[in-house]
Amino acid sequence: MKTDKNECTRMLSEILACGLAKDYTSVSYAIWKDGEFLAYDALGTQGGPEKKPANPDCTYNVASVSKIYCTVAVMQLVEAGKLSLDRPVCEYLPRFSMPDERYRKITLRHCLNHSSGLPGTQWRNFSVTDLAGAHYYEDVYDYLSKNYLKAEPGEYSVYCNDGFTLAEMVVAQVSGETYEEYCLHHITEPIGAHSSRLSATRNPDYPLVAEKNGPAELLEIQGGGGYTTTMRDLCRFGELFLRKNDILSEESKAEMAKKQGKTFLKEDARSASYGLGWDTVCFSYPEYDLGEGVLVKGGNSFQFTTQFLVVPKYNAVLAISETHDCGLDVQETILRMFAAAMLRQGINIYRGICPVPESCIRENAGTYLTPSGIWNIHMYGAHCSITMDDTRGGHAPWQKPFSFDGERFCMEDGRTLLFEKSGENVFALSGWRGVTAPLAEKVQPAPEVSAAWKSRVGKKFIVADADPNDMVISNVMTGFSVALLKNFAGIVMLSFSGRSDSGVYDLFEAAVKPQSDSTAAGFLTTPGNPSRDLMFPIFEMRDGVEYCSVASYTYQDAQTLPVYEGQGFKDLRKGHAAYRFDCRMSVLPKVPEGARLMVLNEEMICVYDSRAMTEYHPANAGYLLLIAG
Repeated sequence: MKTDKNECTRMLSEILACGLAKDYTSVSYAIWKDGEFLAYDALGTQGGPEKKPANPDCTYNVASVSKIYCTVAVMQLVEAGKLSLDRPVCEYLPRFSMPDERYRKITLRHCLNHSSGLPGTQWRNFSVTDLAGAHYYEDVYDYLSKNYLKAEPGEYSVYCNDGFTLAEMVVAQVSGETYEEYCLHHITEPIGAHSSRLSATRNPDYPLVAEKNGPAELLEIQGGGGYTTTMRDLCRFGELFLRKNDILSEESKAEMAKKQGKTFLKEDARSASYGLGWDTVCFSYPEYDLGEGVLVKGGNSFQFTTQFLVVPKYNAVLAISETHDCGLDVQETILRMFAAAMLRQGINIYRGICPVPESCIRENAGTYLTPSGIWNIHMYGAHCSITMDDTRGGHAPWQKPFSFDGERFCMEDGRTLLFEKSGENVFALSGWRGVTAPLAEKVQPAPEVSAAWKSRVGKKFIVADADPNDMVISNVMTGFSVALLKNFAGIVMLSFSGRSDSGVYDLFEAAVKPQSDSTAAGFLTTPGNPSRDLMFPIFEMRDGVEYCSVASYTYQDAQTLPVYEGQGFKDLRKGHAAYRFDCRMSVLPKVPEGARLMVLNEEMICVYDSRAMTEYHPANAGYLLLIAG
């Protein structure tokens, strides 16, 4: 599916991308307001070995958000006079029994407000890879027949999947349809939510995302957690709670939105805030004015985390779902995105923080450099996010987003971010525990590099003069690749490889400006630590091979290295030889006394050093260094 993203979608997707972990699978969101979508998108891939790009038609397991669909189904049957919220469940399900006689007191209301006293979750076949042969209801009846209640029904609320499983079974029993067919015919299809299905009725037109290379996650626990859906269709469902409709009466919506949780602790506001199905019927968030009666439901499965909010004050529905490897705080993220979207509409919902002035964004947002990496500072709404990026596709958020207080950006823990201009340069500084220190220097445009420098882009250079006793070279600086800084054609990045456990650097991204076709210089001027270890590379040709002297080592163009064909130390003509290999290196040459052997992978990271490692795990491709004693 191809969509033309509007400006709001582009902005919100950029905000979302700031917080994503490296190598995440997928996240999707939608924001619905006043009967239309402000924005919707999907980032990442569909998972699996093919890793097809995700799109807004992809579905995500929304897990416990399914409890709202289950509650709607129950309320529909209540409206039809077929169910009563306060009649014992056992009267609808004659097979339901427990050794604890108090089970006879459990009502549908208890099931929907988590005060049933039931144990919690029937785990057998909760999540499966194939529905064939599953007999979930039989398993449920067997499980309950061997368990006891944790409390008197109605005494206090404890989050409970079992209650919604019973509610699901009651819907099927009373309606005469399977639960999945009932929901399809009476809830999702009538509102045009064609992707919103339970496992047994999944719509093949809407692919289900799977985290990494895992299998598609199918949930047999339908009433408590079985729905897969796109975020747009989840918003369409949420809109039912904002307008009169034929699916659910105003009386039923009001009943669901009452505080119905039970607690015996005077200070316990959380448990008391359960509605029927809803986690919270009076949600608030310190940074935003969301108004009264905000309804919230979250979901968490083995692969996904979801947040679903209905915000009556702004006639809005918010939905977001991620695979766990995204590493997001989904609730905070979707609210931050919503606030930024509202500000675009001229509505300021921030409370206690201030929108970032355009002048601040213009002067201070952008790409910053340290001697070892690239920072991108993003400003939007009332927040600032920093991402640590690299020329090899790496991406990671630095800290959590900062909030703007009118003068500087702050975090709840007291950390601050501020900017200072000196001459033509802009510097980012951080305040922490009473000390403010420089962090990075903003990139200024430079003249486009010459053809000679462009010809080096993408090349790899391998260390050519390693010493037998030098332990630095097995940890950091084993080789580097050449790239141009994204959006800055005049800045060259020397991307040095290093081990992630070196304790110093792993990937060291050195920024330089060319001085001639063969020389360049580090140019950062930030006081303190952020200007250390600048690089001054010198390139030269020797016998048709390009070398580079930098960081006290000499490096050779990796393309010119001979292919390894079993050469050993006896074949050395000088103290150092390097080879490349592109098939599994299972057997290493014997290392004489006083000599050294190093194996680098394709990223030029040392994976074996005879001087420092006792175990070799065969590499499939990379470089072999033989260093004489």
